[in-house]
Amino acid sequence: MSAPSLKPSAFQTAQPVNVAERLSDIARRFPETVAVATPGSGDVAGKNCYTTCTFAELERDATALARGLVELGVKRGMRLVLLVQPGVEFVKLTLALLRSGATTVLIDPGMGRSHLLRCLAATQPEGFVAISRAQAVRTILHQRFPQTRINVTVGRRWFWGGPTYKKLLERGQQSRATLPITCSSDPAAIIFTSGSTGPPKGVLYTHQMFDTQAVEIRRQYDIHPGSTDLACFPLFGLFNSVMGVTTVFPDMDFARPASADPTKLLAAANDWQITQAFASPAVWRKLSRHCTEAGEMIATLRKVFSCGAPVPADVLRRTLSVVAAGATMHTPYGATESLPIATIEAAEVLEETAALTDQGAGFCVGKKFNSVEWRIIRITDASLESIDQVEELPRGEIGELIVRGPQVSPEYVIGTDHNAQAKIADGDSNWHRLGDVGYFDAGQRFWYCGRKAHRVITLEKTLYTIPCEAIFNAHSEVTRSALVGVGRRGNASPVLVVEPHVNGPTDRLEEELWQLAGKHPHTATIQQILFHKSLPVDVRHNSKINRELLAKWASQQ
Repeated sequence: MSAPSLKPSAFQTAQPVNVAERLSDIARRFPETVAVATPGSGDVAGKNCYTTCTFAELERDATALARGLVELGVKRGMRLVLLVQPGVEFVKLTLALLRSGATTVLIDPGMGRSHLLRCLAATQPEGFVAISRAQAVRTILHQRFPQTRINVTVGRRWFWGGPTYKKLLERGQQSRATLPITCSSDPAAIIFTSGSTGPPKGVLYTHQMFDTQAVEIRRQYDIHPGSTDLACFPLFGLFNSVMGVTTVFPDMDFARPASADPTKLLAAANDWQITQAFASPAVWRKLSRHCTEAGEMIATLRKVFSCGAPVPADVLRRTLSVVAAGATMHTPYGATESLPIATIEAAEVLEETAALTDQGAGFCVGKKFNSVEWRIIRITDASLESIDQVEELPRGEIGELIVRGPQVSPEYVIGTDHNAQAKIADGDSNWHRLGDVGYFDAGQRFWYCGRKAHRVITLEKTLYTIPCEAIFNAHSEVTRSALVGVGRRGNASPVLVVEPHVNGPTDRLEEELWQLAGKHPHTATIQQILFHKSLPVDVRHNSKINRELLAKWASQQ
């Protein structure tokens, strides 16, 4: 399938843009600096082994691989699936695919086999750049991928055709093929949402989006070449490389971050004396607890990043206690369709907003990035074709957040029926409806109150998840909680599902939670409290509670 035809907008122009080209300057300035490190096999003299490449090698091989792809017949906009383990080859291939002009299909294997196969087939890819196991599945299920004709195997090639990674690299090293010039509005990737509020949707990423993300992240957080990053979210390695930051991939299952072994994370952090790190709240919860209990530190870590779900204050506090003195911790806010949007530093949360969160004010995600515009509009489940249909709300009133800017995706290309629900036309650009609800305070900070789809509408009022759950999460014996609605929307019964710290008798805890509920107007109407051993979470960050699944479970109790 050819690339979608996009209408140029105020943000998506015809200017030449390709974030991978930023690597050339980095490689020229820091040729011998390690660009990527990933765990190798065994150890040497009692030390962990790593496979590495320098920025010069990364630049050289990414260019050769891109030329090899062009020699194979890759054209601008051609959709190629990338299924490779995070590491040196992953980063080289990601940059090569960007330079080749291909549209890279990136998908989270943690979403499950059925979702994964359905999403991949829906993109109608013309090729796979993938590990042997993925190529074997593609070959066996060839009827689901009838258009695939350019296939590169990373690893051993068995009973299918196409070059291996090594042969592609060799071919590209001998080639003088001209690489295409990509424009800002050209499609660069299709990235799927996690599916935490419905089936995964394929989000179109343009070259402008990737470039804006790199520029904004570097500017906002003052990231300089020479830093070393522990990347527990693989795609962040792309931004590191074009900013001159060494990417260290730890030994972990990136599809299940909550299962990461903290001792392995700590080993990589200390081996490379990391100065910054990006991980989901689930990882920081586990790693900080391990460091606290074991008396360990990550003494060189000065910039900590976490996103994917609200980060509880106790995780912020504990993480800062096990890193360098004076370190900062940032929690960027956004979505697959629009990232980054806003950011807040842990110090601001701990000194000011956390106390208000515990009282049911919502979760403050901070102030917006300069490149993005945002508004709060009246909540509706109906489509909004034009900005003229929008009612903007005053500060302090809970509504739906909409955004626009160069880092916001213009459309869904898989699940296109969602475009009508998610996009609002405004002249030559669109606003994106995030599906998040909340309000602006006097300082124009956004206070997140939950997902629009998760609000519980009763006969009397509307309840929002984050303000309600915070009341109960403040209890010392509650790990986390989830508000769900049972029954028909508009006449739903609000039910609180609680994950206690310790499994066992809950009579006393339930009585105390009922007392808490009665002290606050927005929780007084909760009709039932249920206990769950372990609340289900999203597949990408293992941090967002799967309230849809919990609502079904609660209705059966």
